[in-house]
Amino acid sequence: MAEIYRPIYTVTNPETGKRTRKKSRTWHIRYYTPDGERHRVKGYRDRKATETKAAELERRGLREAAGLVDPAEEHAKRPLAEHAEDFRRYLDAKGNTADYVHKMRFRLTAVLDGCRFIKIGDVQSSAVVEYLGALRSDGKSAKTANDYLAAVKGFTRWLWRDKRAVLDALAGLAKLANGETDVRHARRDLSPDELARLLDTARQSPKVIRCLAGIDRHFLYLTACATGFRVSELASMTPESFALDGDTPTATVQASCTKNRKEAVQPLPLDVALALSGYLAGKPAGLPLWPDNPNAATESWRLHGGDMIRRDLAEARRAWLHSFHDARQRAEAEQSDFLAYRDSQGRYADFHALRHSFITMVGKAGVSPREHQDLARHSTYALTSRYSHSRFYDLAAAVQGLPIPTGKAGPGTEALAATGTDGKGSETGSKNLSPNLGPSGAISGDFVRLAEMHDGPPPRNRNPGEPSVSADSPGFPSLPVTPLCHYPQGDSNPCLSLERAMS
Repeated sequence: MAEIYRPIYTVTNPETGKRTRKKSRTWHIRYYTPDGERHRVKGYRDRKATETKAAELERRGLREAAGLVDPAEEHAKRPLAEHAEDFRRYLDAKGNTADYVHKMRFRLTAVLDGCRFIKIGDVQSSAVVEYLGALRSDGKSAKTANDYLAAVKGFTRWLWRDKRAVLDALAGLAKLANGETDVRHARRDLSPDELARLLDTARQSPKVIRCLAGIDRHFLYLTACATGFRVSELASMTPESFALDGDTPTATVQASCTKNRKEAVQPLPLDVALALSGYLAGKPAGLPLWPDNPNAATESWRLHGGDMIRRDLAEARRAWLHSFHDARQRAEAEQSDFLAYRDSQGRYADFHALRHSFITMVGKAGVSPREHQDLARHSTYALTSRYSHSRFYDLAAAVQGLPIPTGKAGPGTEALAATGTDGKGSETGSKNLSPNLGPSGAISGDFVRLAEMHDGPPPRNRNPGEPSVSADSPGFPSLPVTPLCHYPQGDSNPCLSLERAMS
């Protein structure tokens, strides 16, 4: 039985030292649970209210003994901050990376504090939507707002699954509708010629950027654009991550370091494998090939990969512009987006753009959609298509070979023959082509796929194990750089050979 009482306490007069006994003005409750344990709980100043609470506590003790108490009742009384800390430990125990756990905790705390949620019962969809609207008003993109929403929705779903809440309060809250269109940091791919000049510039650079020497940045960029691995995945790679012997060389990232927590095994082009074999010779086993500086977090290449590649791109662009001796050509080249970190459309060529370049090259190699998706390591092909970029003159060149009947010869037949679509050579017709579509090197435009527009015969199939890139020194690929983007025979461009090797 529960009983209520007013405890008696002693008060000492500080002037006279006289001690007097007084009853508390607040009622207290004393009750026993079925297991014999005694409990004392503070009640109210009102006797009737305290008696009601005492009866409730007594009934609750009986329900606990019978196993009829819902655990969500106790969790509902705890602050959300305590649940958030338990959620962080849950994510960490699942094997998520420290960066992922930190981002989830930061975004979750921001939403809970911004909405002023204290207990589980305070969580409301309308308040979360209002907070996301405030983020958009502060200049955040829809994708960023959806990331914050994903963090808090994952938290409320965990509360429900862990039986800490009766229901998921945000189960019916959908993502922002324009999340895919409102991209604030769009990326582009790098053309084979841009990749060749970037790799050559990094290899010859005497500078150390973000704790990586030029030769290390060269092979870091080369591995990134040949595998599509992400920054965190590349940072975990050791010499043992590469298997370069045999007809099918591969690069592997352990499951604990990949985004989807699955082991990633990517086949390597033979040219890249030949180059990496020399670079890996003598590297200490078990140590990262591209480590961060442990003594200076601000110098981490993982955190500042965009700054690193931007500096190498700027150096490569300066060298490219200096290769023009004609003032008019140089002025026109300065207006192009070739080797620009940010192009005229606002798209960036940061470190993650190397992954975009890899996925784009795979798509242009003519693989099936399933193979394209598997090499990109995406859950859906719709996501893969977002990483694959097409340029206007890529599309223009594609339609030139369409077998569309035109009927009788008319005024446009001669112009059509100039493109070479009638089966004749383009030796004479090339003079009439647009600078962006002809086989000759052009100054204006983006200098992206001119190497693929040559009028020579298609490249022959390479036998297994036959390299297409020579080596100036052991293990280092020869990366010829010409002032213009014209490769008459195609094979003189190593990045174009890399692109063909993926087909």
